[in-house]
Amino acid sequence: MSYNPGEAPLPASTVPGFLANGGEMGALIHSQDWAGTPLGALEQWPQTLKIMLATLLHSPQPMVMGWGTELFSFFNDSYRRMLGSRFSGVLGLPAAEQWPDSWGEIGPIAARALAGQGSHHENMPLTVTRDGGQERTWWTLCFQPFCDTAGHVAGVYCHLAETTEKLRLEEGKAQAQQQQAMLAEVGDLLRDGVASGPMMATAAQKLGHYLHAAYVAYAEAGESGELTQVLESWADAHLACAPDPCWPGACNAALLEALRSGQTVVVSDSTTDSLAVGAPWLAGAGSAMAGAFMISPVLVNGRLAMVLLAMDCRARAWRNVEKAVLQETVARTWAAHQRLLSEQSLRLANALLEQRTAELLCSETALRQSQKLEMMGHLTGGVAHDFNNLLAVINTSVELLCSNRLPPEHCNYYLGLIRTTVERAVKLTGQLLAFARQQPLIAQVFDVDQQVHSVIDLIKTLMGSQVTIAHHPSGDGDCCVLADISQFEIALLNLAVNARDAMGAGGQFTLRVEQVDQVPAGPDRVSRRGSFIAVSAWDTGCGMAPEKLEAIFLPFYTTKAVGKGTGLGLSQVFGFVKQAGGEVAVISEPGSGSVFTLYLPRADRAAELQAPAALAGPDISCEGMGVLVVEDNEDLAQISCEILEVLGYRTVWAASAAAALSLLASDAGRFSLVFSDVVMPGMGGIEFGKQVRRQYPELAVVLTSGYNSAMAGQGDYGFELVLKPYTSDTLARVFRQAIAQHKRGPDPQSGGSS
Repeated sequence: MSYNPGEAPLPASTVPGFLANGGEMGALIHSQDWAGTPLGALEQWPQTLKIMLATLLHSPQPMVMGWGTELFSFFNDSYRRMLGSRFSGVLGLPAAEQWPDSWGEIGPIAARALAGQGSHHENMPLTVTRDGGQERTWWTLCFQPFCDTAGHVAGVYCHLAETTEKLRLEEGKAQAQQQQAMLAEVGDLLRDGVASGPMMATAAQKLGHYLHAAYVAYAEAGESGELTQVLESWADAHLACAPDPCWPGACNAALLEALRSGQTVVVSDSTTDSLAVGAPWLAGAGSAMAGAFMISPVLVNGRLAMVLLAMDCRARAWRNVEKAVLQETVARTWAAHQRLLSEQSLRLANALLEQRTAELLCSETALRQSQKLEMMGHLTGGVAHDFNNLLAVINTSVELLCSNRLPPEHCNYYLGLIRTTVERAVKLTGQLLAFARQQPLIAQVFDVDQQVHSVIDLIKTLMGSQVTIAHHPSGDGDCCVLADISQFEIALLNLAVNARDAMGAGGQFTLRVEQVDQVPAGPDRVSRRGSFIAVSAWDTGCGMAPEKLEAIFLPFYTTKAVGKGTGLGLSQVFGFVKQAGGEVAVISEPGSGSVFTLYLPRADRAAELQAPAALAGPDISCEGMGVLVVEDNEDLAQISCEILEVLGYRTVWAASAAAALSLLASDAGRFSLVFSDVVMPGMGGIEFGKQVRRQYPELAVVLTSGYNSAMAGQGDYGFELVLKPYTSDTLARVFRQAIAQHKRGPDPQSGGSS
């Protein structure tokens, strides 16, 4: 009697008790003919066997049992489902026949169990037949002896559970972690690499250790797609299957074709794979044929550019994760290699650029120096021309006066002519000093609106009736600056004259005053934020071309016809504004007129506004007062002493500050005032004046200079200042003021006596 699993279950009354509710395997045992087997008829089976079978069939867990010394095998439905199609349909076979694939591993353990020694095994590897092939699997097994009533081992239970899937998942997770760690390490290496060679060599070594390979190498491909040479390689020193260094040139056609198509070639056994057969590079010198290898390519624009080879001495099944690491490593290496090449090209280009920049700077410096020399030549030529004209007038006048041929009434005319010419020379030097920002200024806080208004009438006279004058004050009432009033007025007049000459027959000239919070950027000027008073002079003249704007502030530069201007007016404007701490901007186009804007730093109105007119000297008598004249120029000192003696002073001359201090040390009481030049050899006039102020506070100090960068940039230090050349009237007025003020006490604004 046999049982077909597809049929209905047998009636319970026909099934022995120990097989009742035994499922498919219980029914199979009942239906199988046992009479011709070593176990004999079912009814004759020992009670111990029946008890073991009942326990087996009712267990919900996969379970196998072996009976007797032959370990006749039975299993329950749970294990039957694990077998699938591999079950032959027969139970009760000896265990060695039932599981021939794995009996070599299980047999000794089962024998020990029959001897009464149970055991437990976690994740035991077993080879089983599945899907027509051998498969390596892992199991957890527990062998348990079963004794009969006499205490003898009658059979063995084996509780089992397959752990293959679990172990493969854990192995996959571990491989993924190793892969990530490897790629992270290689990524750090490639990111920090500074040279392709050492970078590739280290990457090959790390990959070799990760793959447990014998040899790893990068090879380069030529323009034709042929592998040409090894770039960098690594070989395990303990193994001897590294290929010949010329292996790139010996790759067979099939292998190259696969690489050119972008395929990663994986060969597990080089003795059987068609991609490896006949390839001489797989055999190292004096060594056996390499067993397995992988090659991953890099394609650039469809052309083979580089490959990465990993080789082992033995045949091996390369894992997918190992293939992925090889592919990722060669891709990252190529990217890092290209980055380094780009950086090298960039460094080279930067070096060339720096060299070119240095050459251009050198050329620019030479050009600027040439332009400076040209400008200095232009400047000195203009100064020489103007001064020769002035000297010609003075020389001719003096010659005529000395000839005794002039009528007496003509002498006064030539003396006046000499005086007028000297005044013109003073004006010329003043304009030059203003441009150089070295002119000693008398800085005063004044209201720009009021000062512009006061000069409008003079501008109208300069412009003539054909020019319309417009004035737009700020109307703020708080429009003050700190500057030299006279130089400010001269700057406005120079702008007016420049506009008049540009307009010719007539037009409109507009002066506008306003407060602004920044100076706009311009040529050779960055934007400046702050509080400024902007004074704009607009005209409707002919305008200027852009290339001329860069030169308009240079001394003696002019676009006017010969004899129409000296070229010093706008240079005075530029020098005055710069010396006052401001900026000047120009907007002009041919045919559209010009706009000159002076940006002067706004001053606090709380400062005392000073009147532009000089204070009249006090009505005091200076007759017989002693003056110490300190001047290194003997001729000028002699003339100064004679002028002062004519004015009633008693004078003593000292050629230096040291000599003057010696005279003061011997008898300072005979002097009421010290009159000193600023620029002298040794101790200068400013330092000398400070020392006199400290040691002899009872003496008034007056300084004189025609050029001095220190006083121009930082003020007069509280001293009265007389500008060269000076007149007797100027000396008389300033001396009376200085002596009177000294008698009143120190000026709180100057910080000391003068």
